[in-house]
Amino acid sequence: MDSAEGDFVWANGSTTALGDVAEVIDAWRSGVLLAPLRERFPFIEFSKMAEGYECGEPAETAWGILLADDNRISHRQMLAALRSNSRLSGMFPFFSHDVLRLAIDPFKRDAGEICIEPQGNGRFSVQSSSGGEILADVELADLADTASSFFDSRGELRS
Repeated sequence: MDSAEGDFVWANGSTTALGDVAEVIDAWRSGVLLAPLRERFPFIEFSKMAEGYECGEPAETAWGILLADDNRISHRQMLAALRSNSRLSGMFPFFSHDVLRLAIDPFKRDAGEICIEPQGNGRFSVQSSSGGEILADVELADLADTASSFFDSRGELRS
C-alpha cells in the first residue's frame, strides 16, 4: 500500500487468497489503522515509520529510529544535540550518502532542507539544499544553534 504523496510505502505483504487482498483494500480505504489491520490480516507488515506517519509524528519517530540505530553510533552525539533544539526537533531527519538532512517536509523536496556533514576533525559543515553552499563550519557545541539559525520562526529556510 503506497502513499498518494511521495514514495512512502505504508504497508506490504503477500497472500495467495484473493479474497483477503480485497478485504485489506476495503479495510484500508475505510480507514482501518495499521495495527488493527495487521491483527486482522497477519500477512501485513509495516514499519515504525509508517506508525509515526499514521499518528502524525513522522519527525519524532524518525529521530527515535536514528538515535536507536546501532549503525549510527558514530552520529549519536550529533543527533542528540540537534534533536535537543526545539526548532530542529520538528524537522524530518534522514541520512543520504552519510550526510544528515533536516527536511522541512518529508514529502516535498522543494520545501527545503539543510544538510549537515561531519568533517572528521570534530567539525561539521552546514549546507543549504537550495544552493548547496556551505553556510557554516562549526564544532558540535555550536551545531544545533547554528543550524537552527537558518530557519525563520515559521520553520522556513531563510533566504
